[in-house]
Amino acid sequence: MFAHPVSAAVPHRAITPATNLHVAGIGASAGGLEAMLPMFARMRPTGRIAYVVAQHMADNGHSELVARLIQRESALPVEIAVDGVRLKADRVYLIPSGKDGRVRGDALTLSEPAPEHVSTPSVNALFASIAEAGRGKAIGIVLSGTGYDGVAGCRAIRAQGGLTLAQEPSEARFDGMPVAAIEARLVDRVLSVEQIGDTLATLFPGSPASSWKPPAGVATASVASVAPAAPVTEPVGISAAEQRELQNLLHQVFDATGIDFSSYKEETLLRRLEKRKSTLGITSAESYLSFIRRQPEELKTLQQLFLVSVSSFFRDRDSFRELERSLAALVANKPDGEPIRVWVPGCASGDECYSLAIILAELLGTYRDRHAVRIIGTDLNPEALATAREGLYRQTAVRDVDEALRERYLIARGQHFEVMPGLREVVSFEQRDVLAGAPCCDLDLVSCRNLLIYLKSNLQDQLIKSFHQALLPQGLLFVGQSESLSFLGNSLFAPIDHYHRLFRRRH
Repeated sequence: MFAHPVSAAVPHRAITPATNLHVAGIGASAGGLEAMLPMFARMRPTGRIAYVVAQHMADNGHSELVARLIQRESALPVEIAVDGVRLKADRVYLIPSGKDGRVRGDALTLSEPAPEHVSTPSVNALFASIAEAGRGKAIGIVLSGTGYDGVAGCRAIRAQGGLTLAQEPSEARFDGMPVAAIEARLVDRVLSVEQIGDTLATLFPGSPASSWKPPAGVATASVASVAPAAPVTEPVGISAAEQRELQNLLHQVFDATGIDFSSYKEETLLRRLEKRKSTLGITSAESYLSFIRRQPEELKTLQQLFLVSVSSFFRDRDSFRELERSLAALVANKPDGEPIRVWVPGCASGDECYSLAIILAELLGTYRDRHAVRIIGTDLNPEALATAREGLYRQTAVRDVDEALRERYLIARGQHFEVMPGLREVVSFEQRDVLAGAPCCDLDLVSCRNLLIYLKSNLQDQLIKSFHQALLPQGLLFVGQSESLSFLGNSLFAPIDHYHRLFRRRH
């Protein structure tokens, strides 16, 4: 269906862009930014294709912010289109909010939206103009969105012998637009967003794409190809004597510290208890109880061992990159004045809270005054919370922070790094049992990593329900690499990325 205009016998350097430029129109609405970020991250330079984006936005939409968020991921340069701009290969042009864009020859013109266009920028208007200007060189790509904008445009492209692609509906946040084009039999290929760039690159085998490598930090495997890890199961085989010993100690720890560990998995606590006894050279329960009677401060040590408040900045860096993409879409879709609220239960010494604060500061950039950011970290460990409030960390805790981010948000203090005051202002900490519920409602993100694995299965479900109630519709849930959601959890949250354990609230 797609007419390849270039003969393989013609050298690349002899081809003039004016006569051989392909234009790919990209149409998207709700959920479109989330689709574009991984798509452009894998888009290869071909020397042949210019990309024009029609992303539905309000008249006063955040065009600059959307362009900046795409550029953070894109392997190609991104710019906001101006009227009359001449299109160049391997460049992305974003039609600004409140305008329609049309391709005329090798230029892009902007105009006021036509009254009949329900949403702007109009995908149909863009695609139809690309079909008229490029004929067999026209490309239309339909991504996530509601409604059916793009159907008429795909029809125009197909009529001229161009190529039409649609995002795989099962992976789209909103499948209305791709499904409408597919059901109208106007789509040549249905692809995951990661496959779109590869597919376009194959049209030009002699292009610069042959030596292309993904940008640093960009995964080369499709999310859909990564199988979820098996659910964590609770081991069995705890003896009655071990059960009695543990219950006795838990009562004593509660009396001494006020922290209740009865909801934690017994086998996890027993492993830490046995390790502590081994360190002390104690082999029996009776000897350990005698030691506690002589050294009552041991109960506080045991409490610290049970909590295991260990963390670092950007722990599991690839998972944080995936989270950053979803947060970018969340930020771009936030109406002006609406706050961004995040809860980090089991925050330990606050490393993760400050990591999230850095991500949001980077995403918002100069738009920080449009959205108040509030990040709340909660934990049972008062010593860990004291460290979090101080905001002073060893070098090992910040080893995964990019050097540029470290310079912007951390201050070197000898062998330590201190969090900048401006970043600390958006983060607060409180001592709180996670099972007591969320510290506030209407949350955009709950980041609860490596806590579920310590809780009994019935309490895991209780906690997941609490997260669901506290999150806004379409809010995000981020859990640890070794954690999985139960049947109940999967009924309440849809996976965004199974491998990186990122989910979205279903209802």
